[in-house]
Amino acid sequence: MNDPNVLAAQKWVNATYGGVNGYLDCDEDGNTGWGTVLSLTQALQHELGISPVVQNFGPGTYAKVQARNLRPGSETNKNIVRIFNYALWCKGYYASAAPDTWDSTAQNSLMDLWAGMGCPPEIPISAEMWPRVVQALLRMDQFRLVAGGSTLVQGIQRRLNSRYVLGFGIPAMRLVPCDGVYSRDVQQGLMMAIQYEIGIAPGSITGNFGEGTIAGLKSHPVAPEDLGTPLGYLFKAACLFNSPTYDHDFGEYPYSFSFTASEHGEWLRTFKAFSHMSQPATDIGDYQAWAQLLISTGDPYRGATGCDGITEITSQRGQALYNAGYRLVGRYLDEKLKEGDNGWLDKVIKPGELQTIFGAGLRVFPISQYYGGAASEFTFTRGEADGYNAYRKAKGFGFNRGTCIYFAVDYDAIGSEINQYIIPYFKGVRSILAQHGNYYQFGVYGSRNVCEQVSRNTGARWSFVSGMSWGFSGNLGYPLPRNWSVNQIREFDFDGDGVRDLDHDVWRATTDPGSDSVNSPAPGLDDLIVGLQKLEAAADSYANPDNKSRNRLVTDFIRYGLYDNLAWNVLLGLIEKEWIDHVKARDISVRDFQELTDPITQAVLSTRHLMASTAGFVRHDFTTGEASLADSAGWGGDLVTFYIEWRQNRDAYPTGLAFCQDRLGRTDVDSSFGHSDFIEDADAFNLSRRLQAGQRLSEAVADYYSGAGDGNVTADKRWRAFYANRFGADYATVEQLAKGVLTGDNIWQTIGDLYQLENSLRDSEQLPTAIPASELNSFLLGFRWAFTDRVDAEGGAS
Repeated sequence: MNDPNVLAAQKWVNATYGGVNGYLDCDEDGNTGWGTVLSLTQALQHELGISPVVQNFGPGTYAKVQARNLRPGSETNKNIVRIFNYALWCKGYYASAAPDTWDSTAQNSLMDLWAGMGCPPEIPISAEMWPRVVQALLRMDQFRLVAGGSTLVQGIQRRLNSRYVLGFGIPAMRLVPCDGVYSRDVQQGLMMAIQYEIGIAPGSITGNFGEGTIAGLKSHPVAPEDLGTPLGYLFKAACLFNSPTYDHDFGEYPYSFSFTASEHGEWLRTFKAFSHMSQPATDIGDYQAWAQLLISTGDPYRGATGCDGITEITSQRGQALYNAGYRLVGRYLDEKLKEGDNGWLDKVIKPGELQTIFGAGLRVFPISQYYGGAASEFTFTRGEADGYNAYRKAKGFGFNRGTCIYFAVDYDAIGSEINQYIIPYFKGVRSILAQHGNYYQFGVYGSRNVCEQVSRNTGARWSFVSGMSWGFSGNLGYPLPRNWSVNQIREFDFDGDGVRDLDHDVWRATTDPGSDSVNSPAPGLDDLIVGLQKLEAAADSYANPDNKSRNRLVTDFIRYGLYDNLAWNVLLGLIEKEWIDHVKARDISVRDFQELTDPITQAVLSTRHLMASTAGFVRHDFTTGEASLADSAGWGGDLVTFYIEWRQNRDAYPTGLAFCQDRLGRTDVDSSFGHSDFIEDADAFNLSRRLQAGQRLSEAVADYYSGAGDGNVTADKRWRAFYANRFGADYATVEQLAKGVLTGDNIWQTIGDLYQLENSLRDSEQLPTAIPASELNSFLLGFRWAFTDRVDAEGGAS
């Protein structure tokens, strides 16, 4: 919604300064943005005698404002008064109705701004502070809490300003935003504050992580008893900025300033382990901890077991890498030069090289990079083309199904470019890989912000972080993405020939394992099929007094001991003890049916949950437009537990949509409705259709996961089949059925008992039937988006 006062500012500044040397017009649309405030900056420069004017509030502008040393109430130049009034309007404050005069309204707003910066209103704006205030006024920085901002972060921001800018007057430090959002500017302010506290002279503080800062941090570890000191406060702030809002890797809680020393220590040890620091995970804020909290490389000289490079891995080089402690190496699938480039880098995997790598005891991860150095190179169409070429090359090299290919964003993409270019590119990659049966997974290489946004918005499985590009804006003010697998922290000369030919990478081996073979069958599926066949043979020899079907007996055994409490037995029927004894006598155990590696995504699936959910859809009838007890054994039950998780954490996620976007079906987050749960629910429904068509379970599983039989009901098109056959290929029905699961009278009692809904919430006002409709609808929309995004990735409904 445009603002008439902002529009007046735009029209005035363009009309008044349009002919000034260097001036650039701003858009006249009534919307505040960088274009408007930079045009006002150029107007101020002109009034201060600077020529040509530039779109930057640099040292020259700062010096001119300081030399003039006139506050708006004393300013005699009416155009400068206009600039200040219009700058207030652009920042969302009331200003004078007569823009060339400075009245009490404008003055009160200026003091509100001053207080918002963390400066006590009883302290007047000094000559030293006035240029910094003007600089902040003529930027897009906000000094009020914004949507999604944290009051705790805002308190830290204001402390940085009041103690280190107003109090100690660090010359290079400008006023940081006080909007409650951790950002690059806040990170810079924090770094300067730390430099002051470790003893660097104010005039020498730059905010750069240089040798002086490194030496100071090494000599200033923060022990638990130091947390109450000024440096301890800054260390806690750095911990907060690097803490996920809500993540199982961190014990399901963010960093809190109210932590006891013991709780702080627990968080710090977990953070060190998450970041894979080479030193023991103690509760001391040592140099490695400081470095990891402050720059994307962390300590670039710490030990690491991963590497990547463009140089062929020969037997000699492979042995040398292994002896140096490396166990994973990244290599390129292909390369392509833009027109005008000179020569090839010759970085592609060579014939026979993969076997050489495996023979040296190393694993490998494939990288795809054709261009990737500018925003214009990223489009949906280019993503499809690059995705297809990567698929074709990976197949040619024999990479196994489920291998993750990392697609590179090799430049400092800013937020607007990520949304406009990078995300569509990765959606193109996702689309083409889905069209080829999701034989390979895709990951993302780039800055922390690129990795996080691409993973969040396209479902990239793993992140390969360009941490050594510590100056990238996308690495400043952003924590490590939760799904990071490789963090590139240093480039160096490995073999001593004067060429920097190897990147030193921290490898989080609990994520992407890399490949240690090619042309190998998918693991786990054959074992499961054999196990199911053994159970089916046992069923054929069982007396079967209740005349249960073979498939029913098989699923009963697999769910036995886990999905057989009173509520589950009401839902799925009782399990006969005689049948369990009969199977056990044949030396078959439920331990043989724990996990299955999905051959499509390589996600680890719970076989027992899969079979219990499948049994639910076989046992209970359903119609397309109504929620059923069949749903409660699968996706509906998971949605209920996920709803409980949201309401238990509603302070962190006030909208259901945000909670779903952050936690539902994500590959990089452990939640009650995670990536594997979602797959199991879709597969359970699809398998049940095969069983109802007359297939035995072992046959249905073999055909479904190998792509045999009906092409619409196979794992490579799981979402399309689930969407079409359960939801009638209608997005509105997805929300309708989800609402029926949460609020429908016909299944409420069973689901309530099964998932202990009211006991888990401990507050009847949080039941889905009691919260405001707008809140519930937001949650339902989040589920719909998460579901239909998967359908769209497979090319839409079949």
